[in-house]
Formats: sequence, structure tokens, C-alpha cells
Amino acid sequence: MYRVLIVDDHEILRYDLKRMHIWGESSGFIIEAEAENGLEALKLLRQRPYDLVITDIRMPVMDGLELLKAIASEKLNTCVVLLSDYTEYSYAREGLLHGAFDYLGKPASPQSLVELLGRVRTYLDERKSERERLKQLQDLADEAFSPAQDIEKVVALLYDGQDEAYAAFDSLIATVGTALNEDVGKAAIIIKNSIETIIKQFEQANEWINLYIDPTPYKQVTIPKDIDWQNFRSLLLLSFKKFMAFLKKFIIWRPGASTIKTACLEVLNHIEEDISVKGIAEKLYISKAYLSEIFKQSTGISLLEYITMVKVERAKFLLTTTALKNYEVAERLGFKDHEYFSKIFKKVTGITPIDYRRENTIS
Repeated sequence: MYRVLIVDDHEILRYDLKRMHIWGESSGFIIEAEAENGLEALKLLRQRPYDLVITDIRMPVMDGLELLKAIASEKLNTCVVLLSDYTEYSYAREGLLHGAFDYLGKPASPQSLVELLGRVRTYLDERKSERERLKQLQDLADEAFSPAQDIEKVVALLYDGQDEAYAAFDSLIATVGTALNEDVGKAAIIIKNSIETIIKQFEQANEWINLYIDPTPYKQVTIPKDIDWQNFRSLLLLSFKKFMAFLKKFIIWRPGASTIKTACLEVLNHIEEDISVKGIAEKLYISKAYLSEIFKQSTGISLLEYITMVKVERAKFLLTTTALKNYEVAERLGFKDHEYFSKIFKKVTGITPIDYRRENTIS
């Protein structure tokens, strides 16, 4: 039986809902609690879970939309249906954008409520089945195999920037596949957890990553349904290869080139500060000329060109993840002239900052 919480500041409307002969075995829902406003409902939801919240939109203290947003923000994992009169449909539509399951006009008729509860029940049944399936797979996977040593090897190789990290990751996939008879459903859980662990550990030791990308897509690879083992393996390797390519773009890892790596990290970690070739050389206790020479020899570009590239990459991230204006992005990166910043940005990327934001920001 699914548990229902009804929320309305009018006692008579709550009473009308409760007296309808639709609750119980026939619908699969039972009203277990009621609240006069969103804040009172939120307190109840924090104390114990409810499967369905039926709430009025207009209420004092905290209205239905505010309650809906709080439920989503606190991940209270409940299905929400909004009640609205004909003058509030714009609010109801806004509620759908914030995750409401549906909305009903007031006063709700028994017929409309029965139809709605049928759809809610189907949704909740499917969600419950999916949770049970994932738990079962997780239990099976945990019992079958845990590639802790393989994870440690991949992380260690990534720390040193070695290409062998790719082969080690491929080996991890193969090991899990062998242990689970290439069952994609079971293997996906273990490997996805492994990827998240690998990138989280690397991220913790290299906090600069978050200045240039959101690493979430690398940590949470989407696996298509009914994919076979070979395509599953190829998809994982492609995602890992992209992550390695991202790292190689920013840091030069070469045997015997620790000074170069340190210089790269200095730029990456302090890109919004007054960063310069001279300043980096002084921190490394070497001459500016010597640093410039060995950097160019090791990388094929000058340290000044590298600094410019990193500034542009930081600008890309700011343009697509913040509401900062172009001149504000320029100022944060040390460009006193925002027109010069736009010129440099276009020289590196081929397009202006305005066009880049327009083409790469999800509306």
C-alpha cells in the first residue's frame, strides 16, 4: 500500500479528499497524514517517507511550489501532485518543470483522482521494481568480484601520467568481464563504481580539474540498454581515453621532466592570479630564460603560449557555467582590455567568446 500525505490550508478541502471512497485496496493508496502548509509537510517528510504528496499550490507559510522545490533539493524521493484552480495553471505548469508528476484542477473529482492514482501507481511500481533489480544486481556483483587492486593500479599510473593507465583500465574491464561471464548488467555496476572511484581519487589529488571541466560525465558513463559486451567495453574505453586526452592537454608528463610538470601545475592552480613566466621561474628557483628553453624543448610550445591556452580553457568553462559577462571573465583572467581578450580567445578557438557561449550553453 502506498502512503499519501495531503497538504492544504483549508480543512474542508482536506476532509473532502479523505472522505472519497477511493482509498485502500482498490487504488493501492492510503492517506496516512495531512498538513496545513508546505513547511509542516516538509517536517513530516523529513521524519518518515511518503510515496505520494498531494498538495495545494496556494498556501501561507510555504506554498506548493516551494514545497516541491524543497523536496527535490533534499532528495526526499517522493511523487508530488499539485492541486490548482483554473487561475493557477501557469503555476501548475511551472511545477511540472520542477519535477511534479502532474496537477489536478480543484475541486478534484473522484473520477479524475482515480485516473491519476492509476498512473501514479504504475510509475511507483516501476520505480520500485527498478530499485529492487539494481539492489539484486549490486548484491550479486559485490559477492562476485571487487577489483580493488586493479583500481589502485590505474590510479597510480594516472598520477604519473603514463599511457599504461589505458591498458590497465582495459585489463580491469577484462578482469571483471571474466569474473562475471561478460554479463553487462552485473559488470556495469562494478565498472561504473570503479570509474567513479578512479576519477574521484585523481580529482582529490588534482583539484585544478574542477576549474576547467565538470568531471561528472567521465565519472557517470551512460550505458545504453541491451548493449553487448564488446560495444560495452568499447564505450568505456572511449570515455576513459577522452579523460586521458583531457589530462594530457593540460599537463606534460614526461620521464625526467618534473620541472615542466611543476610549471604546468603552477599555471593550472593559479590561473586567475597574476601568473607569469617570470613568477613561475622565481618559484622554481631557476632563471626565466632556462625555464622558457626547457619548456619549449619538452612541449613544442612556449610557456607563455601554454599560459594563454590555459586561460582560454578557463574562460570556456566560465562562459558556459556562469552568468559572468565577457568583460568580467576577461578581468578574472587578468586581461585589462576585454577586446584584446576576445581577440586572443578567437585566435585560439576560432570563434568569439559570445559565439562560444551561445553554441555551448544548454538553454
